[in-house]
Amino acid sequence: MKYKFALLLSLAWLLSACASPTASVSKSYTLNSESENGLLVGSVKYRGLLSGYKVYFRGLNNNQSGYFEAGKGMMLIPIPPSSDFENAKGKLQVTELPAGEYIISQWGVTSGYANLSQTQPFTIKFKIESGKATYIGSFIFSVTNTMGLTVTGVRADFEDKYSEDIPVLRQKYPNLKDIPVFMGLEPQLVKKDIGGSSSTRWDMPPVFIYTGG
Repeated sequence: MKYKFALLLSLAWLLSACASPTASVSKSYTLNSESENGLLVGSVKYRGLLSGYKVYFRGLNNNQSGYFEAGKGMMLIPIPPSSDFENAKGKLQVTELPAGEYIISQWGVTSGYANLSQTQPFTIKFKIESGKATYIGSFIFSVTNTMGLTVTGVRADFEDKYSEDIPVLRQKYPNLKDIPVFMGLEPQLVKKDIGGSSSTRWDMPPVFIYTGG
């Protein structure tokens, strides 16, 4: 079973390498109640050093896939991204998606040349409904180990943070200030340590040695 999951995780990592980040809607976005699409509302947060904390999703009845990210895995300019929250570091994700069933079963962290991934399977399903906004919860990464400024260990939790996330939605998106946001998860739900302890892979750049001549 352990080897089977390791193989599946390797395949998932190869697929995720092709996935693209999923952008939030513009600040002037307006939800159309007659649209065939719906609005996803959720968040990715982190406690500890700046890195790129990612949560991957895919559609179960459509070809949509991508990931949500808070932070930055590798920066060319040492300016940390701003946070959407006053008392936490992270990003509110507000994304338009086709109506349908979706699943989240993978997370990853990029910290310089270190890439962290889960070691145990997990599944979190959510549903997007046409013309409606649905809150899917908050993914919270806590750093458990570091090597200098590089994150080498994390724990991921999944929680209902509706009371913390939705006020940020109302503030950042004026046209969404008064829309109803439906709960896409059990109220006060907490899932600790999803994906188990992290494993770390180092992707070092090639080293060229000049030999003269």
